[in-house]
Amino acid sequence: MSGDTVTGNALQFTNDNKYCWAYSGTVLVGSVATNVSTFQTQSEYLVGDVSIFVISNTTDNIEFLVSFNDILIFETSTNSYADHSPYTPIPLIVPPFTVVKFEAFNTSTGSKNVAMNFTGKVGMAPRVGNLVE
Repeated sequence: MSGDTVTGNALQFTNDNKYCWAYSGTVLVGSVATNVSTFQTQSEYLVGDVSIFVISNTTDNIEFLVSFNDILIFETSTNSYADHSPYTPIPLIVPPFTVVKFEAFNTSTGSKNVAMNFTGKVGMAPRVGNLVE
């Protein structure tokens, strides 16, 4: 569980496994919900924030969706020209063994560039057994 800075569908971890991140990179989205980034947790849970960005200078409304195991848990609409991207990060606690999907679409016509980034702290389940502390 250690990684380099990459973009796309991967959850990356610091070498000490205390922090994690998933950076989507720039993704062109149109009028249909488009996968911006997807990752899956293992036995760890994550406490972090999602940041959303509309890269294109536009007055179009962009819908951002966050799903856990194909269950929509968060949706927001934003406009980059009016709201001045980047936006306030959205706090999330991600449970173990969860597929996290970030999607976006343009409610107007045409396609726009967006990005969604997740950064967080990694938590592990308590260890069981005889521990010498």
